[in-house]
Amino acid sequence: MNRLLRPLTGLGRTLGRTTLGLTLDLASGLARAGEAAADSLGGRDRSPAVLRVRVLILRDGKGVPLTTPEAVQPALNTADRILRQEVGVRVRVASIRTVVEIPPDAALNPRANKALLLDDVLGRTEFYRRHLDTVDTVDAAGPADAARIPDAVRSLLPPVLAVPITVIVVRQIAGNTTGCSLGSSADWVIAQAALFDAANTDSYDETVLVHELGHALNLPHHTDRSNLMAPESSPPDRIRGTRLVGWQRALIQANRHVIPGAVSGTAPDHG
Repeated sequence: MNRLLRPLTGLGRTLGRTTLGLTLDLASGLARAGEAAADSLGGRDRSPAVLRVRVLILRDGKGVPLTTPEAVQPALNTADRILRQEVGVRVRVASIRTVVEIPPDAALNPRANKALLLDDVLGRTEFYRRHLDTVDTVDAAGPADAARIPDAVRSLLPPVLAVPITVIVVRQIAGNTTGCSLGSSADWVIAQAALFDAANTDSYDETVLVHELGHALNLPHHTDRSNLMAPESSPPDRIRGTRLVGWQRALIQANRHVIPGAVSGTAPDHG
């Protein structure tokens, strides 16, 4: 009976998170449209909007971190540059942490796309969710956040407005995939550690992290290779572009993860 209930519970949880996430995105988009109209009528300017991003670095089976905060930072800088230029959204790095606990193989070497979604439904991504906001991590930017929320409580919590997107650095993703996002159903994405190894030109790619952030912000793939959401990127010679078009910009600005900029002359509160 428990074997049957677990996937049904997981499916209900995933569908609930997706539905609520899209509903919040719609509400956020309507609020942004109202703010834009009021700003236009009032002749007011706003500072850039903010997307908060956290990074969790996993360890291998011997306890060695898969990468370093310094190695990840260039990709975060690239994400900030692209989103500032293309959308008017700046990336604020909330924290970069290395998880102390050694992960199971399924978390260290996850599957991708539909298989990852299935694993999420079946509870196989529990290691990730358990470490999204824990005190048993080493925070590269300072002390750890507030005390850990019990797993049973966390599983019931819906996505909320302005929550950070967490990038989880894993060892290897199945197939030829180097990054993956579950879109609206999760506030986290995964990225392969080799992406951040600048010494390996055949794997180093600063666009994958921001590409996966794009998926987490509801952007689908785009057929134009010059677009940030082009599905393929092959370093060192065929790395995807960084352009975004109007409807993509609108989706990002409307997303629940994005904190609107403050009206000029007021103090912003970005948490």
